[in-house]
Amino acid sequence: MRAARRHPVTITSLVISALMLTGCTVSIIDPTADDRASSPSQDAAPTPPHEATPRTTPSEEPGDADAESPELSAPNAAERERLIAAATTTMTCPRGPLDEDGAIIRVEGPCAELVIDIDAGVVIADDVEELLLRGSGSVVYAGAIGTATVSGSANQVYWSGATPILEDSGSANSLGRG
Repeated sequence: MRAARRHPVTITSLVISALMLTGCTVSIIDPTADDRASSPSQDAAPTPPHEATPRTTPSEEPGDADAESPELSAPNAAERERLIAAATTTMTCPRGPLDEDGAIIRVEGPCAELVIDIDAGVVIADDVEELLLRGSGSVVYAGAIGTATVSGSANQVYWSGATPILEDSGSANSLGRG
């Protein structure tokens, strides 16, 4: 009789534990970010010169440190240009949401608010003050973004300006400079 009572309690405990351990992930990638958080402390012994290797970024050249807005990485810049050439629609900032699933849309000029309700599409925009992405499986390339709110899933958002204010309530989204 006792064993029969433990079985439901054990299953319930396992289910609750599994539910508590599941969650969403957000990936914010900023290759130009400062590495201070991961650098060794000052108390650590210095690395001998023969073991030290200089750390460089592919786009890092003398004089680039003063650049206000770094350019897209070479692979993303090439992909962005390819997608601009393949755009099915080119427009100025729309007044309503973009909702053409599977489309490649080029939005030219600055945008105060850009709402994207596209599934499996691509949007290439210039500067956007407020980006709202509610679709799923979409890719967004933008210049500077002030605020990005993503509520869909499996989206990719890339920007070339400073890191925006980000809010991601979706799942499996990738947000980063590029």
